[in-house]
Amino acid sequence: MRSKLRITAINLFATILTSIFLAVSIGYFLILDPMASMKGNAEQVQKNYIEQQKQLVKDNVDLVVEHIRSRRQLQMEHVRLELEEKLATVQRLEASLERLNVSRLEKQHSLVSSLFEASWVHGAGGYLLVNRADQIVYDDCPSEYPHTSGEEGKGELLHQVLQPVIQASFSQPDKITWHESTLVLSDGRNHRFLSGVTCLKRLDCVFVVTMDLEDATKRVQRDVVELLSVERFGHDDYGYYFIVGPQDQLLLNASHHPAYHEDLSPLADVNDNKTLFRQLKNISRHSGQSFYRYDYINPNRDNCTEEKLSYLIFYPPWNWTIGAGFYLNEHKLELEKSIAQANQASRDKINRGLLLLILNLLFGLSVALYVNRHIHRLDRNRQAHMHELEQYKKLLDLSCMVSKGDLTGHITYTNESFQRVTGYTADEMLGKPHNLFRHPSTPKKVFKELWDTIQAGMVWRGSSKNLGKNNKPFYTQQVIMPITDDNGNILEYIAARYDITELLEKREQLQLAFSTDTVTALGSRFKLLRDIERGPADQCLALIDMVSFHGVNKLYGTETGDMILKYIGESLSLFYGGTKTTLYRLNADIFAVLSPRVENFSSTMDAFLDQFSQKKFCLEDTMNTEIPITLTVGIACRQENLLTCADSALKEAKRQNLRLMIYNQDLADSDEYKQKMYWIDTVQQAMTEGRLVAYYQPIIDLSTGQICKFETLMRLLDKDGTPVPPGLFLPVLKQTQFYAYMTHAMIEQACAFFKDKVCHFSINFTVDDLLRKETVQLIVDTALRYDVIDRLVLEVVETENIQNYDQALETIRYLKELGCQISIDDFGSGYSNFSYLTQVSADVIKIDGSLVQAINQDERTRELISSIVQFAHRSDMKVVAEFIDSAEILQSVKEIGCDMGQGYHFSPPVPASEIPPCSRHT
Repeated sequence: MRSKLRITAINLFATILTSIFLAVSIGYFLILDPMASMKGNAEQVQKNYIEQQKQLVKDNVDLVVEHIRSRRQLQMEHVRLELEEKLATVQRLEASLERLNVSRLEKQHSLVSSLFEASWVHGAGGYLLVNRADQIVYDDCPSEYPHTSGEEGKGELLHQVLQPVIQASFSQPDKITWHESTLVLSDGRNHRFLSGVTCLKRLDCVFVVTMDLEDATKRVQRDVVELLSVERFGHDDYGYYFIVGPQDQLLLNASHHPAYHEDLSPLADVNDNKTLFRQLKNISRHSGQSFYRYDYINPNRDNCTEEKLSYLIFYPPWNWTIGAGFYLNEHKLELEKSIAQANQASRDKINRGLLLLILNLLFGLSVALYVNRHIHRLDRNRQAHMHELEQYKKLLDLSCMVSKGDLTGHITYTNESFQRVTGYTADEMLGKPHNLFRHPSTPKKVFKELWDTIQAGMVWRGSSKNLGKNNKPFYTQQVIMPITDDNGNILEYIAARYDITELLEKREQLQLAFSTDTVTALGSRFKLLRDIERGPADQCLALIDMVSFHGVNKLYGTETGDMILKYIGESLSLFYGGTKTTLYRLNADIFAVLSPRVENFSSTMDAFLDQFSQKKFCLEDTMNTEIPITLTVGIACRQENLLTCADSALKEAKRQNLRLMIYNQDLADSDEYKQKMYWIDTVQQAMTEGRLVAYYQPIIDLSTGQICKFETLMRLLDKDGTPVPPGLFLPVLKQTQFYAYMTHAMIEQACAFFKDKVCHFSINFTVDDLLRKETVQLIVDTALRYDVIDRLVLEVVETENIQNYDQALETIRYLKELGCQISIDDFGSGYSNFSYLTQVSADVIKIDGSLVQAINQDERTRELISSIVQFAHRSDMKVVAEFIDSAEILQSVKEIGCDMGQGYHFSPPVPASEIPPCSRHT
């Protein structure tokens, strides 16, 4: 109780101190600081005022310059349009002269006569008529254009400049060519002219129309000056504009009378400000735009001289400096008023500060009382949370092996579960390093990675093999994390472990079974693919197939078939015993012989076939029945896709009825081989580019019509994104090592997609998939990582030899124990066998689509499906009907009693982005 009172008193004291600190802060910022700032209000207000006026002046002058640019551009466009109208008039006159029955020269004179009385733009334009002999037929040169000393008029000068354009126009009738030129006339100034040139093909001459741009520019300048002379801005319209033109002379001052001259001649300067105007021009020309402070007469204050601040912009095309400004002392009354307002705002702030100071003290006292009460409540909550944490700790101790260690790795705490698994007591472990449990087989780099991770402040996860007391091994899955203080400094390390010894021992037994064929004790297909991948580049492979094995199986039964397989395997073992050759049984009657060397491999295989053919296989029955066995062999050496090449050689040997065929270039050039290699390369590239994707087809609960689960289907997307069905490439890729990676990709995509969904989903597997330890382990690890193992359905494709794969059945039992469901795919076709369903303990049977498609066409098929459904229901299994593509088939499978349905009648397989929602999970 004393402790609680002590804590409360400390917090109450801290709250009061905080209130005092806030009061001092408020007093400074809202009382002392405003009092000090009153002294600087005048300077700050004047500074703010000047900045506001500068921005106002700058904005208005910028708008004027932008207006000039726009007016100048519009005037140029107007000149061009006016010239185009004149050219159009000439072309119309030319067309009307076509009807006159006179000579071409007379037509030219008629055209000139028609134009003689025509007015031109402000008298500043003219035109030329030039014949094919490059002679000026007519020169309309206004008298106000002075001739040069050589007595050449404007027409002759233009003719000389435009001569190449005129000659080129004869070859381009009716086309208008524009040309801008500069002529030096007798007044000594450069005059710019815009000329339009076109060929009048009916008159066999060129017409040139021209306009003096200087006149157009003068008119735009006069319009601008006229506008600015009356334009005002700012408070009480105090702002006006001025322009300093060429020769640093004043062209416009809106405060003068007159503000400008009509001919834009310089204004009279009675105050002799030439030096100032030259200075303004130089400043603006040098910087482009700038503020400048100077003394100038103020017309609003009896023309007395005052300090003025102006903003200047130089406009190069006209050699103008455009400016506007304001007098610094002109708004003294406004400044004094603003300063008074600022001082009043400071006094108001001081008054508010005093009020807030009083309120703060009262509020601080209230907060102190509230905090005191809240601390009592927090203390009660803390005790409740501590009780809850004690229960969490109890649960953790019951379910996990927990230990803690100091910064050097020495044990500081272990719970009872840890002591029970390791066999050590707490006293035997405390103070000892954690490497007390290190197993010699665990690489040192694992522990280095562990320490690097946790010392960096991160969490380490992994599994390891350990040694308990009396060298008893055990396996753990563990999570180790650092415990830090508030500053992130590591104080100690804590580890939570799960004992997975029993799980890993079962996995090791399965991995051993995966590598061995149960009938012949030879290596499995899984082992062959692994050995090829790890073997040298020049190894050789032979595939051996028994002729008519399926017929023998049907005639004599599967037991006799197994005896024949054992006989072939024993014969191979006896012949190749003591060599580096490895033997395998892949599936059915296919055997494989893998040699790391090429030398004598084919001749040795020939010798085996000779020896084998001399022996006879006899049944141990009363008649000692002899069964002939004929073998066919396909060989491939030094090939990148060794199994695929050997399979091609075996198929070619069967086709040609040969005993042995060695893979060669002819087979490589065959269409079948090229097709295989095409799909191998295509799938490799698709896997690299992420175009091997999972599609999903919904499975419908027929009783409710709702989606209850999805089947994962492999699709290869071509370059255009079109899905390619797996039937085109999957049979080829099953002969390569890439097939395992394809299966892994489907597992990863499906589990990742359904991790946050509620429905079940299935993935298709073959028996060979279940014989690959990597595939099985990936299924388990991926499903556990995404927490979907209780919603994962393994669809196992039924094959002829499933009853021989004891290790496959063991794998299925192992996966069911972990929570997976098992579905038998395509049941009812091929080698259907009701007996192995009980061995597999399947959860779901999927009736083959070929049977479902024929349900309304054949009564016997309907009875077969009905029998499968009844058997499944008696065995507590669900039934899915595949390939439902019509309402009639849907009605029939419902009548028979199927539980679920799948097919295009409901939905085709779709990509993950288009998957419909699942109503529930089953």
